[in-house]
Amino acid sequence: MNLGIKLLVAEDDPNLGTILKAYLTQKGYTVYLATDGEQAIDIYHEEDVDACVLDVMMPKKDGFTLARDIKQTNSETPIVFL
Repeated sequence: MNLGIKLLVAEDDPNLGTILKAYLTQKGYTVYLATDGEQAIDIYHEEDVDACVLDVMMPKKDGFTLARDIKQTNSETPIVFL
């Protein structure tokens, strides 16, 4: 079942990222997984994501900086921090 909701998950821990992606995909979400903040912002600009799940501590760009960049692009994008 595809809910039509696209999520950006930014998590640098490969185990947690894989588990989150698998679980959310199983629940019907389309999930884009990024392993660092720079990759996440690139995905955010390339894909039309509906919401973001962000790790706070990531390489290249931390979750708070990433959230600020996302909100500058679209202040309505929902963000959940891990």
